[in-house]
Amino acid sequence: MFDKLNAQPQDKILKLMGAYKADVRKNKIDLGVGVYKDASGSTPIMRAVKAAEKQLWKNQETKSYVGLAGDPEFASSMFDLVLGTAVSPDHLAAIATPGGTGAVRQALELIKLAAPTATVWFSNPTWPNHLSIVTHLEINRSDYRYFDSKTGAVDFDGMQADIE
Repeated sequence: MFDKLNAQPQDKILKLMGAYKADVRKNKIDLGVGVYKDASGSTPIMRAVKAAEKQLWKNQETKSYVGLAGDPEFASSMFDLVLGTAVSPDHLAAIATPGGTGAVRQALELIKLAAPTATVWFSNPTWPNHLSIVTHLEINRSDYRYFDSKTGAVDFDGMQADIE
């Protein structure tokens, strides 16, 4: 069965993480996955996260399935935090997803159903697993410039020109 599969190119971010790990220099900088690390290179659990976990442990009464929209109280709080009163609650909806890439997959499947001829825009660079989902779903895709490797900064002018 597996002999029918083609090898996929190595993920650039994961390759970069491996190079970082193999580098023995003390003054190296981790340019891999965007997570916080302390001076020793560890990714500590933040106090706020520990407090939230403790509160869940103390107060959570069930692990029961909450439905497609997820936890309604969480969704409402996120709407308030992100949008405030800028958008009427009648125009908002939530959906629970199995993580970031799962959310991308579900959003792309919704786009494919609701607007099959739509074009989805991705930053360049982007995560290769997101592009494989677009390819698999046969969704039209365009790229916009995001990072200028010469300056090491966001290519705002290029991004704006591509999106216009």
